[in-house]
Amino acid sequence: MDREVLKRRLLLERRRLELEIRELDADLSESLEESSEESPYDQHMAETAGVTLDREIDLSLEENTMASIAQIDRALGKLENGSYGFCDRCGKPIPEERLDVAPFATLCIDCKRIEERKR
Repeated sequence: MDREVLKRRLLLERRRLELEIRELDADLSESLEESSEESPYDQHMAETAGVTLDREIDLSLEENTMASIAQIDRALGKLENGSYGFCDRCGKPIPEERLDVAPFATLCIDCKRIEERKR
């Protein structure tokens, strides 16, 4: 696995996610009135609820995107300190196939399955 290629790939994904957050922030910076283009007092409750739901979805997307950035940052740190590609739980190498699909994976498949069963 070429670590420089991986680093570039992670940094590109990080930049893409940062742009996504900026777009979400721009949408969230609008007031409810601006989002619905009317005063909330002139609207039916269902219309206001729809705008509110959209905002909640955007907040959830932003939170998930920020979590992905944190995972990427962790992977970049592991690349720097030489621990990238090893399972945080058992210490065994994480197969390259898994890292190709999820370059910020911190657990091998067996440990990830154990973790998922606990939930």
